[in-house]
Amino acid sequence: MAHDVWNAAKCIAALHSGVKACQIVRMHAAHGCDAWHDAWPLRAILMRFLLAVRLGAIGVLAAAGTGAGAAEFYQGKTLTVIVGYAPGGGVDTTARAVTRHLGRFIPGSPTVTVQNMEGAAGIVSVNHLVRRVAPDGLTLGIPGRSWFIEGIVKRQGIAFDPVTLSYIGSPGSVTSAVFIRAATGIVRFDDWKASGKTVTFGALGAGTHTATVPNLLAAAGAPAKVVLGYVSTARILLALEQGEVDASFTTGDGLANRPALAKQVIPIVQSGARFPGLPLLHDVIRPQHQAVLALAMATDTFGVPIVGPPGIPAEQTAILRKAFIAMAQDKDYQADAQRVELPVGAPIEGGRLADMMRNLATSATPAVIAALQMLSAGK
Repeated sequence: MAHDVWNAAKCIAALHSGVKACQIVRMHAAHGCDAWHDAWPLRAILMRFLLAVRLGAIGVLAAAGTGAGAAEFYQGKTLTVIVGYAPGGGVDTTARAVTRHLGRFIPGSPTVTVQNMEGAAGIVSVNHLVRRVAPDGLTLGIPGRSWFIEGIVKRQGIAFDPVTLSYIGSPGSVTSAVFIRAATGIVRFDDWKASGKTVTFGALGAGTHTATVPNLLAAAGAPAKVVLGYVSTARILLALEQGEVDASFTTGDGLANRPALAKQVIPIVQSGARFPGLPLLHDVIRPQHQAVLALAMATDTFGVPIVGPPGIPAEQTAILRKAFIAMAQDKDYQADAQRVELPVGAPIEGGRLADMMRNLATSATPAVIAALQMLSAGK
């Protein structure tokens, strides 16, 4: 038994160079035990010592999280960003602008790649992120603009709670507008209401702002018909360009890559003060629908968030958030972002996004959710 106790003492001493095996044995004897016959008190002492060593190691790792340890974590690795839409639309445009620059600001300079996973207005990509992606900080998502609204109202097929995701950042808030083909002859919102002409909108899912806002406008007296089933903004814009639909409610960044389409459409009404002289949505929507509009237009407030699965370690989350804000302040990134009409100069930090999401979820009362669902169904 003495040999076993001595070997155990030597093993634990090897874990910490400042403690000698003989010191541990003396500690054992000080507890009133026979070091040569009773090993159990020594085991208790060693377990306490091991716990202290482990806690100390955790502290060291946490301290290294934003220094050399961070560089070692990402060095030589690939950061994959899953985009919830097809190439060519506004969300994909945002993702490409971000991924071209983000890697330069992450310690260790990982390779950043994009994977498009379109379907259900970004929901497919978020479900994948939550169900199948390890929360190790090596896979992020840019699902789109409206996916978190779907999560808050808990529509069928949703496998996530948006409050639980890991938020990295957003380029900033945006302004959306109704763009109508000039060929319709409608050039002002009042003209649209007075004409009685039904304007056909291409839309993503029923609960997205691309469908909800046209339905809100229809309830306010502007005749609109929503055509669902388009899997991406790019497909809607193509349909708009080809005359398959008359209008779209979208941001301007998708038009940045389609100069020919930009010449064919006219903005009629907007969510924010981007286009001089255009009416604002909250001024033309019925008073009883203002709370629904606020929930639907959270898509503009949040912009296009970059998120990760729930449970990414705090160290990696902090690294990615810091890198995102540093990127957003970089002149090369800002020049690239301006070329595709992304917001510049007011990025939203990941911690603030997480707080905003919690507040949004709290404000979405059952009555507001029920009204949104009715409007989404065109009722």
